[in-house]
Amino acid sequence: MGRDEDPGQGDTPAMSGLHPRIRQAGVQDRAGAHHRPGMKPYYDDGQITIYHGDCREILPSLEPVDLVVTSPPYGSIRDYIDGSEFEWKGCLDSMVACLEPGGVIMWNVDNQTINGSETGDAFRQVLYMMDEGGLRLHDTMIYLRQGVTFPDANRYLPGFEYMFILSKGAPSTFQGLKDRPNISAGARIHGSVTETDGTKREHSRNGKTIEPFGLRFNYWSISSSAPDVGHPAVMPYKMAAAHIATWSLENMTILDPFMGSGTTLRAAKDLGRRAIGIEIEERYCEIAVKRLAQEVLPLAFT
Repeated sequence: MGRDEDPGQGDTPAMSGLHPRIRQAGVQDRAGAHHRPGMKPYYDDGQITIYHGDCREILPSLEPVDLVVTSPPYGSIRDYIDGSEFEWKGCLDSMVACLEPGGVIMWNVDNQTINGSETGDAFRQVLYMMDEGGLRLHDTMIYLRQGVTFPDANRYLPGFEYMFILSKGAPSTFQGLKDRPNISAGARIHGSVTETDGTKREHSRNGKTIEPFGLRFNYWSISSSAPDVGHPAVMPYKMAAAHIATWSLENMTILDPFMGSGTTLRAAKDLGRRAIGIEIEERYCEIAVKRLAQEVLPLAFT
């Protein structure tokens, strides 16, 4: 049940590439949604498909997807339907089963604080996907919020969330965003590498000129402010767009099983990907459909 922020304008950053997997042909509807017969979408525009319902019931009926970009409920921080809490094991089982070999899950989550202590559910979920689902923890990325919530009096201001990157085998696609200004741009690389036995050797890139922009670090500072779209917890648009650009190629299929007001789908549409969203509350499906009706806008990830 995702998050939201309007796309900005600007240039798309340079990327570093990994040899991508060529997608095998499968049974698709006209939107490329890879679902089995008998499922009726809430919305289908030829590129984006939305299903209204419980992801635990819908996910088993989907064909495999290339990338999952999602932000699930954080424990019981929000009451979504009749005060129900997030039962995550069944969701994770079906979500992992829906992932293509080489596919990636971006799991943006945080721990709820109860009685002055964090629950640790974010870690339990990741370990469950590793131990029970056989996924690899490819990277533990950090979302640095440009804004904080006020904590108990005996703790520091919480200013980050997790962006866990899990993969089914090695990720098949990596297009690293290269938009981090290099403070030593124009200088020549020099240095050494320490081997496991303690000996040193020259770095293989010694003598090469440092480029103006380098690969991002794995902590991203993103504005946490968002327009009032009628959803209590909105994903920053730039987070969704940057992960989609990094871990997928055009015409691949992106899934958000906790779609919320449609941030992931909006970003996927702007980037030329197919996408599937699942949302249990119809009012958020309506919001997502309205947002998808907007024109495709130029992207800025920073």
